[in-house]
Amino acid sequence: MAKLVVFRGDAVESEIRLAGTVVRIGRHARNDIVLDDSLNGVSRFHAEIRPEGGTYVIVDLNSRNGVWIKGRRIKEKAALTLGVPVTIGAFEVALEDDVSSTEFDVPPVNHPVAAKTAAPVTRKDETGRSASRTMRAPKTATKRPVALWAGAAAVLLLILAIPFVVVRYKSQQAPPTEAVVEPLPSVPPEAPVATPPPLESDPTKTQIAQNLADARAKISAGNFTGALREHLQPVLELEPDNQEALQLKRQADEAIAAAAQAQKAKAVAKPEQPAEPEMPGIARRANEVYADYTARAKRIQTAFAEGKSSLDKLEYASALARFRAVERDQPKYQGVDLLIPETLAKQQKAFDEAMSGGQQNEQAGKLREARMWYQRALEIDPGSTGAREKNQSLVSRMTADASKIFDRATFALKAQDTAGAIRQFQQILDLMLPGDEIREKAAKQLEALKR
Repeated sequence: MAKLVVFRGDAVESEIRLAGTVVRIGRHARNDIVLDDSLNGVSRFHAEIRPEGGTYVIVDLNSRNGVWIKGRRIKEKAALTLGVPVTIGAFEVALEDDVSSTEFDVPPVNHPVAAKTAAPVTRKDETGRSASRTMRAPKTATKRPVALWAGAAAVLLLILAIPFVVVRYKSQQAPPTEAVVEPLPSVPPEAPVATPPPLESDPTKTQIAQNLADARAKISAGNFTGALREHLQPVLELEPDNQEALQLKRQADEAIAAAAQAQKAKAVAKPEQPAEPEMPGIARRANEVYADYTARAKRIQTAFAEGKSSLDKLEYASALARFRAVERDQPKYQGVDLLIPETLAKQQKAFDEAMSGGQQNEQAGKLREARMWYQRALEIDPGSTGAREKNQSLVSRMTADASKIFDRATFALKAQDTAGAIRQFQQILDLMLPGDEIREKAAKQLEALKR
């Protein structure tokens, strides 16, 4: 059975055995693995470990700082490899073997399994080095007379010497010519030599380097406030004595002070010019450049409008994400502080209705309809463990039933009962949902039979 080991630096934080179920990772207490991160590098619901195709994959749940493997951020999901750590914030998570076998060693019942060729067994000696034994065939020796071999060798040497003498004689007699370099014959490339994987970079140092690069770019573009607030301050929070960040901060502070002084002098020199207008409900911050202010105001207005649109479409999770972003940037804008609890209440009500519909259909034996309700509950609240477990349980149960039907359909084909096989394959299509692997197999068989 495989297990997950959680590291923080060189220390082991925790371990958890994987039993073929989904394991959720994040900062929230509702996760299976809770990562207590004071720097907020870990999202509330950051990632999931899922069984897939005989192994495990890690899925990024739209986290803020992402999931990193070998210094690269994954897109949506990636397969886990034994011993290769996955970086989440200040933590590393590694998949390791707990015992010599895993839950994927035994194939599912009633599923055809392709025959596999056994690999050669390699044993380890007491020093830990790999060692293998091979049987050697007995040598056969045939004696020959010494004179016969000596004569054959003399003839061979004579045959080789004659062309050499002729070629050398001709080369001495021929006039000198320019050397012609013949192209070397193409040689098939050698098999690639395995190289050790590159050392994984420290995500904190990578983040600091990226912030410094972004800060330099914004300072070059004249966006001193953005460079200071969005990039330099986070770097100094992680590394207060970073000299490059301190130097850039002084440069940004001086530029902001000079801009403020110039703005003040301009206002004194031309008092007749109207002040730069502010957006309703969005106050301009102290020392905030007007270009930054208008960009922030537009961002707030867009997020609020998108949140209202998502709420109208009953997309509660999307609406809540946008309303919370508005509340962080401009508290109480357009009553967003009241919209958030209202949206939460609607989300909870819709979630309860979806879960109730799933349970009622499951009790009535309508597994397909029940599964659709549970999936709707997950769309309403992607962080719900209960809905996820219910859905996964139904998937396993329905897949087992469909496998039995598939076996009966296969038997009907062997018995040349085409009509019976078509009925069995159609039952699988009626039972499972689009995208299920066994349903796709049954659909291909049915399509072939109907041709």
